[in-house]
Amino acid sequence: MENTNVEEKELVEHLDRGKRAEYLETHIKKPLEEVRTLLLAGRNLFPNELVDVVLLVTFSHIDMLGYLYTGDSSSRNSSKNAVQFFREYFGKVDARYKEVGGLLYDTLRHGLVHLATPKRIRLTNGVILDYAHGCAQQRQDHLKVTKIGTEETIKLFLDVDLLYQDLISAIDIYTDDIRHNQTISDIFWQAFEPRRRPARETELLRKSHIEESDFAFVTREISDL
Repeated sequence: MENTNVEEKELVEHLDRGKRAEYLETHIKKPLEEVRTLLLAGRNLFPNELVDVVLLVTFSHIDMLGYLYTGDSSSRNSSKNAVQFFREYFGKVDARYKEVGGLLYDTLRHGLVHLATPKRIRLTNGVILDYAHGCAQQRQDHLKVTKIGTEETIKLFLDVDLLYQDLISAIDIYTDDIRHNQTISDIFWQAFEPRRRPARETELLRKSHIEESDFAFVTREISDL
């Protein structure tokens, strides 16, 4: 009887892991694939005017995956958690992400979100690190540093579509871990379930950018229902 109970528990856990992995594939991976198809529209690479959009989509998903992977909802640790996922899972696609994932996240994600452009970095040797993007002929051309002319500026080359595809590949690896690793699966689900838990109005009113008028508007609209 005891062995039967153990087998039933293992079967339930196996089925739960499968459902969680399937959810990640259906609701996160598949939409990303569909968005890529729409944005490329038959082209070989994303047009210049869409590059920032693609990078924002990529890094917003890295933010979310960092939270789901670590289960840490603390806002002060969000960057740390995102980079942990970035290094761990993108690093299994291309080992160079393990080395430079933190810099990519800070300059690209934080730069675009807070400055509307990737950050440029002045290195201790005086050289300025900037970015260039295009279509890499080979994998090793992605994340390759180049120097243009005689300027004291070097550029880290990004194949933005390859980065986006690496996100999808990283999700595949993470999904496989959810399907086969109970601890990773449980952390994912425990983080996933409370995402939509309502915040209290009183908590939001303590934030400097929220005013009484925000909730007065909602209250007025409710009264018209």
